[in-house]
Amino acid sequence: MPKGIFIIKWDQVIGGTVYMRFPEDLEIPDNVVQHIQIAHNFTESYIITEEKEWNSVSFYNSEKEVVIVLVLDKFDEGNDYLIVLEEFNKDLYKYENENELKEQLERRFKFSLNVFRTRDEVIMKLSNDVADLKMRVYELEKKIEKVIHSNHLTVKSRILFLLATNDQLSFLDIKKQVNTSKRWLESVIETLIKDKIVAYNNANNKYYISF
Repeated sequence: MPKGIFIIKWDQVIGGTVYMRFPEDLEIPDNVVQHIQIAHNFTESYIITEEKEWNSVSFYNSEKEVVIVLVLDKFDEGNDYLIVLEEFNKDLYKYENENELKEQLERRFKFSLNVFRTRDEVIMKLSNDVADLKMRVYELEKKIEKVIHSNHLTVKSRILFLLATNDQLSFLDIKKQVNTSKRWLESVIETLIKDKIVAYNNANNKYYISF
């Protein structure tokens, strides 16, 4: 989650300085300020800075000659927050006085928190969807397994079910799960290969569904 936002201005004597920040108690190491200022080199660009105790995304505005910096948590992805700086940078020319700029600084920081929440919600939903999908796959595998081991399928159907639920199987793998003679099993597999439903991998001596 973002920790704060600040603006760097260039001073001819001491170099980059923190012109404005939000919240007011946001801690910003001097060496980080200088590093970010030098990295931009007065060129309009986005830069993600990741140090041992620092993570931020910044943009240099050549018209105003300032660097806008959004300070992030250690595990935040800078690319997720580029939109915050993009929107701020678009409107930067509108703010003629310090009070207006300060208000916008706070507003943009709050916007970055919304970006974080939205991203977090998306990740949570994706995580739940993946868990749900895994459960469905597990249930489907169990259902297919029950069908395969029932006495209502032909040898051919059992072989096809097995190969459909596994990437590749050896003859021995199939034989273990299909209760029939070796000779008949070989005959059925041979027919499936002739019909181009099943193929054989000579490299690892395994069968698979041909598609």
